[in-house]
Amino acid sequence: MKIIMLAAIAAVSTVTPAFAKEKPPVFVVTAPVKDKPVVTIDPAKAYILLRSDNPVPLYLMKVPTAEDQALYDKTRAAAFVEARQKYEKKQASYLKAKAEAVKTPGLSVPEEPVEPTDANFEFVPFEMLASVGIGPTNRLSKSKDVSTYLQEVTPGTYRVYGQMLVMNGTAGGSCFCMGSVKFDAPAGKIVDLGVIDKADKVEKVSGDSSQPVLIGEKPLFRSAGPGETLDPRIINQTVVAAKFMPVGKLPNYFGLTITRIPEMSGVFRYDRDRMIDLTTGS
Repeated sequence: MKIIMLAAIAAVSTVTPAFAKEKPPVFVVTAPVKDKPVVTIDPAKAYILLRSDNPVPLYLMKVPTAEDQALYDKTRAAAFVEARQKYEKKQASYLKAKAEAVKTPGLSVPEEPVEPTDANFEFVPFEMLASVGIGPTNRLSKSKDVSTYLQEVTPGTYRVYGQMLVMNGTAGGSCFCMGSVKFDAPAGKIVDLGVIDKADKVEKVSGDSSQPVLIGEKPLFRSAGPGETLDPRIINQTVVAAKFMPVGKLPNYFGLTITRIPEMSGVFRYDRDRMIDLTTGS
């Protein structure tokens, strides 16, 4: 069954009134390809392939297209108008109660409502409405040495947000907020992210959960070796290696421990906390 990844809305402190009246726009439709005798590829969808030496979660966020951004802006604008309308009603009630209190000493007055402005108006970020969770369950195949995931997604460009799991509005893991990569997932193709090896051991950090932690120097996504063959059910499909591009820092939407993807040869390197794009030199 298709899964519309909107669970992240629950993680936002304030959900806008517009969502109470109508369904939010759908930017990403995704579902894991499960372990069945035959794997069917929809030419209108994109597919993301990931292998790991143990079960892992990976969280992606779609980069908005011009059409996505226009729809998002329209939805936010409508929600802002509704918030203003509610404020005006509350403000009128407040002024009325304040006037009554002048005539009737001791009469309580409600707290004055805060006027919504473009700066203080809270709205679900686009990325929270266009996310994809891969793993750690729903594997295409599993063996003693490798777990294989195949995820169907809406075609587009996706950024790797973190090794984290989001369920019922809560999240666990780490986000690549200090530096990450993105890749294109075109329709009708399987994009191979490669292999995630077991992570280097990292000392736990006490105190603020957002304190940065480095995850080691070995690549997060390693190209599959000669012995790591494709699942025979997809061997005749169009499989392309992911072309990674740096995306820089990202917001820590879930308040998790923040880290960064290790340097990738030919893609980017770090100059202290800055990412240097090796594909453009910028």
